[in-house]
Amino acid sequence: MPSTLLPPPLESPRPAQNWDDRSSRLFNKCTENDGNTTTHRGASWAQLGVIAGFCLLFMYHNYLPLFHSDLWGHVSYGEWIWQHRQLPTEDPFTPLAEGVTVVATAWLSQVVFAAAAKSGDMEWIAHLFAITVLATQLLLIRAFQRRGDNRFVAVLAVVTTFGIAWSRHAVQRPEVFGSLCFAVLLWLVSKAESTPRSRSGWWTAIGVFALFAVWGNLHGSFVMGFAVLGCLWLGRLIEVIATMGFRGLWRGDTGLHQRLVWLDLAVAGTVLNPYGVDLLVYAVAFPGHPNLWAVMEWFPLEMNSLEGLPMAASWVFTAFVLRNSRRRMTPAEVLLLLVFNAAVCARVRMIAWYAPVLMWTLSPHLAEITERWFTSSGWQRWREKLLTPSPRIAALAVLLMWMTFALSPISRPILGGKPRPPRQVFSHDTPLGVTSYLREHPVTGMIAAPQWWGDWLMRHGPPHTQLMATTNAIHLLPNKVWNDYLAISTADGGLERRLDRYRINTVIVGKALQPELERTMTHLSGWKTVYEDDIGLVSVRTRAQVNIPKEMKTAEVGQ
Repeated sequence: MPSTLLPPPLESPRPAQNWDDRSSRLFNKCTENDGNTTTHRGASWAQLGVIAGFCLLFMYHNYLPLFHSDLWGHVSYGEWIWQHRQLPTEDPFTPLAEGVTVVATAWLSQVVFAAAAKSGDMEWIAHLFAITVLATQLLLIRAFQRRGDNRFVAVLAVVTTFGIAWSRHAVQRPEVFGSLCFAVLLWLVSKAESTPRSRSGWWTAIGVFALFAVWGNLHGSFVMGFAVLGCLWLGRLIEVIATMGFRGLWRGDTGLHQRLVWLDLAVAGTVLNPYGVDLLVYAVAFPGHPNLWAVMEWFPLEMNSLEGLPMAASWVFTAFVLRNSRRRMTPAEVLLLLVFNAAVCARVRMIAWYAPVLMWTLSPHLAEITERWFTSSGWQRWREKLLTPSPRIAALAVLLMWMTFALSPISRPILGGKPRPPRQVFSHDTPLGVTSYLREHPVTGMIAAPQWWGDWLMRHGPPHTQLMATTNAIHLLPNKVWNDYLAISTADGGLERRLDRYRINTVIVGKALQPELERTMTHLSGWKTVYEDDIGLVSVRTRAQVNIPKEMKTAEVGQ
């Protein structure tokens, strides 16, 4: 029977007590032994499987190489904030962005990244990343369990979430802290919905306020939190009007008022940042920045992309679940699916927020389906075997966690061992050879380098390096400068004229993504290739031009 929208219940009841609840009690407390109930402390095979999955997740992310893109721009910003004890008002590293106001939406995350890198051991950033991802997934599985009241469904939901958002799993930037806050929000809402309001009301309200007060300083994704709370409130409003008419608004509804309070407190908490209300306006307007049209993660959804295939699979999965679920959909669930689907269609990077919302919405429906479909006596016997606790299994779980720690890079500061070589710590496309050459042979004047290498070169290259563009400054560059950078990057017509305009004396080429520029620079008159490896090459003028005079920067760039 397909799911229906109306008439919706005023309160979504918790699932009735069923075989899964009995299994859950067995999972936690006791097993049957020769007709007598005997209490066993320990873990079950099912728990061991889940623990093994999280151990693999942690180890994978701890070994994941550090990416060469804007991660290093955020580290540099954090170090600048540490050093100057203030937030930057303009980009301190990109000369062509001089005079453009900076709104450091992720300043707290940048400080955290800088603190992780302060020891000089860059692997601490990898440790921080792995711990944050693990905490996010643990909170999500708890939120899904609270939402659907079914442990099996919670595990299935978190695995599906990871699969749908696979294209974002290796993102090492302040977004990971935004994802952690998003998971906290889903957990808070799930906990409030599954707990009597007399016990959860104030604690949830305080938690929402504190969460957004931190989130607003960590990452601009707090807007996604507003979207969740807004859909919950608007959905509840539709329920009240559909069941009681508009007079229901005057009679008052506890659930409606509660959700409105959450939304109000979320906005109030976010305002507690160095920019006040201006941060909210900036975060909402940021996706419309004209320079972002050329950045892949800000593209609209295409079905033949890394995000398109998982999105198509998620739509098929959603249709299957809603077709077979006998649980009615609430207006809030419909709104969440519509809003976050639309967000992904507009900007593919929103799949990171769509995936957990989708599975949070579908968890009760999946729970209802599994409770009907897996009721055979044979299935229950297998479940009892899987859910029977044992001290031996608990010992295996502890051993597995210890082995995960011992075999992961995070154990080196405690257990000792040789540091990993740079080729393992940093991603394979990191320009280590180019960086080494520049440090040994400093160049003068402006450098045109791939923007995805810009933040790396800015931090790890020679001091006072002047780069035309970096990933972290794309939105700060004047549109004219950004378009000229794109033209240089692809060796469009007028290359020499643009190189002369910006007094560029050095061109760095990323071979994998700039084959046309590579061919052009190797034959361009007045230029000489002075370094080359499998990843990139460095080409310099045979006769260097002088730097751009400071008073000419703004005037010349505007031409």
